Amino acid sequence: ASQEFSTLYGLLSFDANGQSQAPSLHLQYDKDLEVQTVYPIEFRSAELVYPMPTWDARDCNMLSNCITLTGGEAGVCQEDGTCKCDSEDAISSGVGSSAKCVYIPNEDLTYVPTSLLVVGYILFGIQAFLSLACTVWTVHFCKRRVVKASQPLFLCLVAFGTFLMSLSIIPVGIQGEYLYYVDPLTGMQTDEPNTDIRSVNAACMALPWLFSMGFAVTFSALFAKIWRIKLVFQAARTFVRRQVGVKDVASIMVAVIVLQAIVLIAWNIADPLVWQREVLSSDDNGYPTKSIGTCSSNKGLAFLIPLTVIDALMLFYALYLCFITRKISDEYQEGTWITASVLSIIQILVLSIPILVIVENDNSASYFVRVAVIFLVSSTVTMLIFFPKIYRIHFCRDQAGRSRRTGFVANPGQLSSVETRDSMQRVSIESDRAKRFSAQSDNSVSAIAKRVAFQVDSQMTKNSDTKNESEIKTKATSQNSEV
Repeated sequence: ASQEFSTLYGLLSFDANGQSQAPSLHLQYDKDLEVQTVYPIEFRSAELVYPMPTWDARDCNMLSNCITLTGGEAGVCQEDGTCKCDSEDAISSGVGSSAKCVYIPNEDLTYVPTSLLVVGYILFGIQAFLSLACTVWTVHFCKRRVVKASQPLFLCLVAFGTFLMSLSIIPVGIQGEYLYYVDPLTGMQTDEPNTDIRSVNAACMALPWLFSMGFAVTFSALFAKIWRIKLVFQAARTFVRRQVGVKDVASIMVAVIVLQAIVLIAWNIADPLVWQREVLSSDDNGYPTKSIGTCSSNKGLAFLIPLTVIDALMLFYALYLCFITRKISDEYQEGTWITASVLSIIQILVLSIPILVIVENDNSASYFVRVAVIFLVSSTVTMLIFFPKIYRIHFCRDQAGRSRRTGFVANPGQLSSVETRDSMQRVSIESDRAKRFSAQSDNSVSAIAKRVAFQVDSQMTKNSDTKNESEIKTKATSQNSEV
């Protein structure tokens, strides 16, 4: 047994106990993945690693991208096979061979810039001021013929409706993040709902409510106005006196508003608009880099189409009423301006729909287009309905040639010298005309009186001659009888 003999591994011999006396080396991979001799002690190059790493830890060291990332050190493999990242901006992802450090990108949520939101709020403020000013003006001049003929109550309803429409600009600018909270370590959504989204969901449904109800109030008031005029002038054609009050046409407004409210309530119950955020792009690790948030509903078109049809039928029938009452003086109806309002709104909607489709994934452009459409619709109706009346009262001249601009003057002393001179000249001209007319009237009356007096004298003279002639004939007859 002690005899040596040659083998493939060199000279081999055994001791008295049968143990091999050939020298052997024990090798082991260290943490730097280098082979080290750990036994015999006199030949070892590194300490023995004990206990041995788990297979996940070995795979992490041997096969994963934990140690380097894009040429630089990213982390160190842990005993559980995960990667401990050196950078605070990176997180560990995967175990074993898939362990790595990933960097969560800063996601672009495509929020509407604050400057653009300010523009929207300014446009809302302008329309709110116009609506309020027109309401105050209507109440102040409700006794004037132009305003009274235009029915002040309906004018106030038009102003209120345009204010409601413009109020829908505010919920357009309300934004939010994801429907569920995002884990800051993983960058992924959790199962916990985001409580801040409740207010955003409410704003999503506030938009159709405010715009639809404002539109219904505005144009149902205009519709009722022109329907009332149609009934009055139809009765006049048949020489029948008919008094059409507000109650006679209020049912039209109530029917239109209730019908729209029913559709909106059904929409709110069945499938309301909710805030959804769609990921537009992601990085190589699947983390979103850009997303856009919108209000969406699975069955939204099923409710949006009936609302559109109701409004369209009301507008086109209003156009028809404007056409059949077109020969009535503009002083008693706004057919021309209602027609202009309807046509303007149709043009705005036709142009805005394709633009909204084009800028669907551009949150800022979509916000601006929607705000512009709301503002143009409400302001167009306000200006076309109220401004002609304001111009007629304060700037037009009546049939007698007197200027109505004096409605803006607090007292005559505020007039300038030129205006005072012009006013005095007009007063002098009117006075001369009145004197000439009075003189002509006196001359005419005198001439008629003289003519009547002459005719009376002539008749009396004629009657006297006839009486004398009758007496002479009677005397002659008497004398002949005596003879």
